[in-house]
Amino acid sequence: MRLFLVAVLASVLAGCPKGDELKSAALRVQLHYEGFRPGCVTLTVTDQAEVSRHVTTNVNVSGGAPPGTLSVAVFRQAGWSHDVKLLARAHEQSCEGAQVATAEATASLAKDGITPVELLLGATDGDGDGYVASSEGGTDCKDDDPSVGGPLPWYTDRDGDNYGSSLLPPVTACTAPSFNSVSRAGDCNDNDSQVHPGQEEFRCDGRDDNCDSAVDESFDVGGMCFNELDCQGVKACSGTNGGVACTATATPVPYYVDTDGDGAAGTEAGRKCGTIPANASTVASDCDESSRFRAPGLPEVCDRIDNDCSGVADNGVACSMDWQTPPVTDTTAWKAVATDGTTTVWVAGDDSKLARSRMDLTGGRYVTCDGDWKAAWVAASGELFLAGGKDGAGRFARATSNAGECTTEIRGVPQVMNGLVGIENPTGAPTLYGVTGGGRSFRWTPPAAPEQTQPNPVDANLRAISAAGRVETLLAVGKKNSNDAPVAFRFDAASSTWSEEAIPTTLTGELRGVHVVNANYAYAVGDNGMVFERVNGVWSAMKPVPAAYSNRSLQDVVAFGKTAVYVATTDAGSNGGAVLFFNGTDWSTVYTDAGSPARALRSLDGKTPTGVVTAGDRGTAASFVTNR
Repeated sequence: MRLFLVAVLASVLAGCPKGDELKSAALRVQLHYEGFRPGCVTLTVTDQAEVSRHVTTNVNVSGGAPPGTLSVAVFRQAGWSHDVKLLARAHEQSCEGAQVATAEATASLAKDGITPVELLLGATDGDGDGYVASSEGGTDCKDDDPSVGGPLPWYTDRDGDNYGSSLLPPVTACTAPSFNSVSRAGDCNDNDSQVHPGQEEFRCDGRDDNCDSAVDESFDVGGMCFNELDCQGVKACSGTNGGVACTATATPVPYYVDTDGDGAAGTEAGRKCGTIPANASTVASDCDESSRFRAPGLPEVCDRIDNDCSGVADNGVACSMDWQTPPVTDTTAWKAVATDGTTTVWVAGDDSKLARSRMDLTGGRYVTCDGDWKAAWVAASGELFLAGGKDGAGRFARATSNAGECTTEIRGVPQVMNGLVGIENPTGAPTLYGVTGGGRSFRWTPPAAPEQTQPNPVDANLRAISAAGRVETLLAVGKKNSNDAPVAFRFDAASSTWSEEAIPTTLTGELRGVHVVNANYAYAVGDNGMVFERVNGVWSAMKPVPAAYSNRSLQDVVAFGKTAVYVATTDAGSNGGAVLFFNGTDWSTVYTDAGSPARALRSLDGKTPTGVVTAGDRGTAASFVTNR
């Protein structure tokens, strides 16, 4: 049996030669549909004499709304009888869709010519969406809503990410068959709600997180990179956080900087594979980054320090370690001593006492200066600055190197000051910082009036203050008001406030002296033999002073690095105050006041380790000065 479109039926019959009986007769089958538009129509023709002989064809359905008609031509077939049965079936959507309508008829091809056959296919598609009502064998889930078609495949979603597992077969239904059924599949890990299609690969973990059959494609794993140390490496997943790290394939090398100002680099500042910062070196050339007076190549001088890093202090230098005392003394209680380091020593005390001399303490001369002076500092210009008070109020003073009288500044300082330090300004007068027993601090840049650095005092009796040329290095010490424990404060330049730093001790008493060597090193001393070192912002107890001095009050400290720390002590019984020296390993006594009765040493100063001066009670003073 052969089936042709009816559009060519007439031409086939017209061209049929005599004697071709198979083409001399045909059926013109009209397939009418109404109430719906089928997705596919199949027509089966069966030989009624032998039902095993049959043929089926799919008939194309053109677009357009129902009703409609499809035409098919059926011709004789060799070996068949002339009587046939016609069966039409209509399907939803496609030839594989649900069968929603049938029609059948019998016909004969015995007579030559065209025999018409009419078949009617009827079904209801109420909303015209191509799906027939379920009551008529269709699959429309809601036949009055064109937006709702036939049933959907539903997939089990175990992890709640709205994507079902692609490994389990779906359930087809109009509505979700269970609470964890979803209409989207493709989840390649239905046990992890973060893993599903429709997203970028969001974490580097060696897995496919967006179910696109690629692993970590967003992270260039294995690509070349440089880490924070400029070391070349390869990108790799960085563990449990899902990030990417640069795994170095090169080893960084340390580099060193000069932090003590001697021109030799010795402090490790970091490690890098690439270009190191300017003024850094890959070679550590300094033996001691705490002191600008120690570095390879420096000349050895007489100062108790191993200047050239040979391992021996003062090697090859013939010098005297003797201390000089003034040829004439009085009974003044000197509270402060200061020096310019080259030519002049100043001593100051209560009752307007101020005097100056040469570095060897000869050529002494009194200078008129009204006040009770507690602290002194000499600028690079040689000008002296004082801090103290009178009649319960604070005051500053200043005097040039050859002045016969000082100039006082009494504005804006309501409390007597105990400590003083200056910071040089390249274009004008230095800025002075003073501290008081009431926990206040004052700043004075002449000729302006002094001002308080912060509105509220700290909870401490402040005794001393020091800096290494920059305001960021300011430190102040004293004791807490609440429990008499030693206390230290660091000045925060940005907020102009003091921050307390931890002092690791169970001893009580006052810290009475502090000396900042540089930004990384500082030293503080106080009652009961307390002596502390501050390295990179952390305070720790130093090796205790010798037992003979452990119960004395250490009044002041001057340091030139971790191998050159001088401390001044009070007297004990018939033993006068002493200057102790720490060489980085051991303490030694380098000077003892020989006065009788015994006298305490109250103050120390020195710009360089070749010129150290001390002063104290009842006119005592001494200096260690060398030019070699």
